[in-house]
Amino acid sequence: MYDIYTKFKTTSILTLGAICLMVTTAGLAGPGKPGVNPIKEGGNILEIAATVNGLGIENEDEMVGEFAYLLGAVGCLSAQDQETVIGLLTGSDKYTIFAPTNQAFRNLQTALGVVETSPEASCAVDTLFGSGTLFSVLAYHLTDGRRFSNSVFNKKNPKSIEMLSGDSITTLPNLTIMDGAFQIVEPVPSLININASNGVIHVISTVMLPFAP
Repeated sequence: MYDIYTKFKTTSILTLGAICLMVTTAGLAGPGKPGVNPIKEGGNILEIAATVNGLGIENEDEMVGEFAYLLGAVGCLSAQDQETVIGLLTGSDKYTIFAPTNQAFRNLQTALGVVETSPEASCAVDTLFGSGTLFSVLAYHLTDGRRFSNSVFNKKNPKSIEMLSGDSITTLPNLTIMDGAFQIVEPVPSLININASNGVIHVISTVMLPFAP
């Protein structure tokens, strides 16, 4: 389960088939459409995330997509939990995902004492807090339904939104989010309200936590 980042660096990530090779060891490849932009074609959450991911370039020497660390975290999960994640993001039910950036995961890893940050270093979450914790953290970034920003935030009052983990986030009128660890999370303005055929993607600057570590 630790080979996800190696596959990420050497595999095309512009189709669903490629992205599934990166996030599961079970080979759950789907019917990708090479050369087609899934954002324009109404792709599902995973297809569109793959396209956004493919646009990220961290430095001149190495291409690292904006969701490389998120994919690395998924790669730390058991095969069954990976299959669950893929099913949620490619199925017909509607979900909204708050997708943390690479820097958001680096910040979390550093806070947990990781010396050398990397996409696969998020596996340390289960080592530190017990098996299944990372899956709960990732589930804390998904909620039922299609929630564009006007549904996520109220203009005058805080709003509680239940996540798939069973815990809630609190969205604030100033367009920030407070999580269970009382972190203030900011969306990335240019990467919110990304419409998918089965939901909505909002990119955020912090990995949200349902508890204080």
